[in-house]
Order: sequence, then structure tokens, then C-alpha cells
Amino acid sequence: MNRTIIIMTKVPRAGNVKTRLQPFLSGEQCRTLAEAFLDDTIHKARNVCDQVIIHFAPADERNYFAGSSFENTLLIEQRGADLGEKMWNAFDFAFRRNADSSVVLIGTDSPTFPAEFIERAFEFLETKTNAVLGKSEDGGFYLIGLRRIPPRLFEHIEWSSSKVFEQMTRNIECLRINLKLIPDWFDVDTPDDLRGLRDEISKKPEVQKIAPRTFQWLFVNAETFG
Repeated sequence: MNRTIIIMTKVPRAGNVKTRLQPFLSGEQCRTLAEAFLDDTIHKARNVCDQVIIHFAPADERNYFAGSSFENTLLIEQRGADLGEKMWNAFDFAFRRNADSSVVLIGTDSPTFPAEFIERAFEFLETKTNAVLGKSEDGGFYLIGLRRIPPRLFEHIEWSSSKVFEQMTRNIECLRINLKLIPDWFDVDTPDDLRGLRDEISKKPEVQKIAPRTFQWLFVNAETFG
């Protein structure tokens, strides 16, 4: 069975990414942090499978991906009125390319979760599981894996709220889709999240290997934390 990883991301531009970290961080610091998160996410994905699709926004920023670090990735513009539509279209694109696939979608806000979690998600999908979720501590999810993309899966969800995971699991249950869970993790959206990330990565060498660019960013910007 083929494997595909979708990475949903905004192009790292000052004023466009990690805005909830301002004014704790400057706009430029937010940009470079988002860039580090994206690089670490791509590196992690490539450690699991060869087929990586980056669904990016905004559409007119494709030139950002001209560098060598994005070689061997498929670049697709995000389409949809909200996050649910964008994710549905991303999965639909992947399954149209290859119907006999297991597809895992991740974002870039959880740079330190182990690549083994993606591997575990694929293993579930390859053994009679049709959906996999990884819950984030803020009530959302940092990973979703599917064997097919049913209509209405992403409807009636209050995106960017603490109800996202609960509502997503409800949709899955209503559609009678077999679901497996992988371990919870955390997103980095607020200054407190960033402090937690700093504490985690500074104490654990194994985490530094998972997210080396993020670790480097924290070292360079250590004065920000006082």
C-alpha cells in the first residue's frame, strides 16, 4: 500500500504566521520560527515516506519553495473557504492521485512529536483502520490519517476552538468509521506554549534531534526569554 504525507502550511512571511506570539516575538522572529517549524516538519515527514505533498497558502507565494530544501515535494495551493474544506480538498487530491493509499495529514505547529507517531498512524491504516487522530492539548488535533475521504467528514466543526477534536471524533463516529488514536501532543501557538517548547527541547537531546532547526532558533533567540 502506498503512503502519502500531506503538510498543511502557511508560507512563512512576517505578519502572516504565528501572530498569536506577538508582541512576545517580533514579526521577523515569528517568521523565522515558522520557517524552522516547517523545515523540521518536512525533514520528519521524509524520514517516514517518500511521497510528501505541501499544501500551502497564500497561492501567490509559490516562489518561496524554489529552494533545494523543497526538492522531491509536490506543491499544491490550498483551496477552500475554511480549514475543513482545505483539508478535505487536500485528502481528495491525494486519493485522486492514488486511490490505494494511506494518507496522513499534519501541520507545522507541533515540531517535536516523534516521527514514530506518523509511522504508527500508517501501520493502523494498513491494518483495517480507516481513520487515525492525534489529539493536541488545546483540544484540536495535530495529525489525521485516512484510508478514504467521505463527504461531510469536516463539516460542523468550530475550527480554532477547544471543541475541534471532540467534534471531529463525533463526525467519525456518525460516519461509522473505525478510529484509532495515537498519543496526545501539543501545538505551539502562544507564548506559554513556546516556553514549554523551550523547556522540553533544552532538557531532552532526543527532542533536539527531532527538531534541530527549532532547537537552533531557540538558541539564537535565547535572550527573548529573559
